Amino acid sequence: MRVFPKRVYFIAISGTGMSALAGLFKERGCEVSGSDLACYPPVSHLLANLNIEVNIGYDLGHLKAFNPDYVVIGNFVRKDNTQAQYVMDAKISYASMPSTLEGLFLQESRNFVVVGTHGKSTTTTCLAYLLESAGRDPSFFVGAVAVDFGQSFKVGSGKDFVLEGDEYDTAFFDKESKFLHYRPRIGIWTSFEFDHADIFEKLEDIEVMFRKFITLLPDDGALIYCRDWEAVHQIVDSTRNSLACKKTVSYGFHPESDRRIENFEEGQFGMRFRLDGQAFESCLSGRFNAQNLIGAALAAKEAGLSDAEIVTGVRGFRGLKRRQEVRAQIGNHLVIDDFAHHPTAIREVTQSLKQRYPDKKLVVLFEARSNTTRRKIFQKEFESAFVGADVVLLPQIFKPEALPEDDRLDISQLVESLQKDAIEAKGPLSTEQLLINCVNLSHKFACAFLLLSNGSFDGLHEKLISALKSQ
Repeated sequence: MRVFPKRVYFIAISGTGMSALAGLFKERGCEVSGSDLACYPPVSHLLANLNIEVNIGYDLGHLKAFNPDYVVIGNFVRKDNTQAQYVMDAKISYASMPSTLEGLFLQESRNFVVVGTHGKSTTTTCLAYLLESAGRDPSFFVGAVAVDFGQSFKVGSGKDFVLEGDEYDTAFFDKESKFLHYRPRIGIWTSFEFDHADIFEKLEDIEVMFRKFITLLPDDGALIYCRDWEAVHQIVDSTRNSLACKKTVSYGFHPESDRRIENFEEGQFGMRFRLDGQAFESCLSGRFNAQNLIGAALAAKEAGLSDAEIVTGVRGFRGLKRRQEVRAQIGNHLVIDDFAHHPTAIREVTQSLKQRYPDKKLVVLFEARSNTTRRKIFQKEFESAFVGADVVLLPQIFKPEALPEDDRLDISQLVESLQKDAIEAKGPLSTEQLLINCVNLSHKFACAFLLLSNGSFDGLHEKLISALKSQ
């Protein structure tokens, strides 16, 4: 019988994964509090709804006053963090987020773990929704807020636990990937390319972690993977004979996929396609999302759901907040929020929304905020990432002073390259300049404003909505 701590404190609580774990503890009846340098929507709303207090800053007095018997230390916390040092010196029980999940929540469940560079959150949440809509009452843990659940976690009464498996490192005291802690029975591998340049030097370093993950799958498990990513297929194919798990199923648009997506079409209705003759439809759009939905559908099949249950569930699934989320419609204009920041994801969402809203001028505002996108490593890739955009407006990279000048993404160079490709582009612009440009465009055209950031974007969503409403 697992014994849960009574008072749990989170150092760096505002991450999507950390806040979801905080919610799991809250649902178990634990007292929960935490700290972070900042806290913004949708996580701030989630924690407020859970009545979890967040202290801004790593104030030692706040931690001491809460008097925790267990502390979860986030992976962005450095060893010299004042609160982390105190916890270790005072010998208070502590662990990382992934190892806490492993030790307290994943020992007895059948775990479905979704990994990959792109599409993890959507695939994970769709699988959880399919199980939920079929009456299986699953538990789930995902790094985003699901529209259908209104939160990023759940403790269910069923035997299935669905998790988003991040390849990012676990903590300053555990440098291997988070997903290695999740005890997978069924693995879903969506994609694979270079990311997280702050912790991985090259693609081969990330490959090591994914190889370790698929070796964790047991002999009665299954590996479901997207055949459209040749790198994924090559790794699976080269290790197939040495895996304990003997069942592998590939899916995608690739003609050699075990389960092939065909007859794909999209528009303002969303998208429709067929899988081995079975018709699917969804309010989501984009080929990436078709792959994500089928990855979830095949995993649901492993859980015992019928074809009818899966098709009905896919049709009802409404996706995630901050994933092609229409935040507002003001007259003929749309303000759309998306988390995409990797060049591949930006290209996919931009092309998809141009297909979905062909009658609107697509204005893309992108904040290079993550530790990878702020670096020049993707300078060339970003030059082709905005295909489909009519206008691209770019602020300076987030906290440029934190990187050497010769290591920064060059916004001016990117703007020049986009202009050569006949895309109207401007930057670097201040938040006020971004707003002025958007308002001016709204006077001339019906616009779809696509805001891309993995952070708050200086509150630009709310500021733009307010500016458009006040005209």
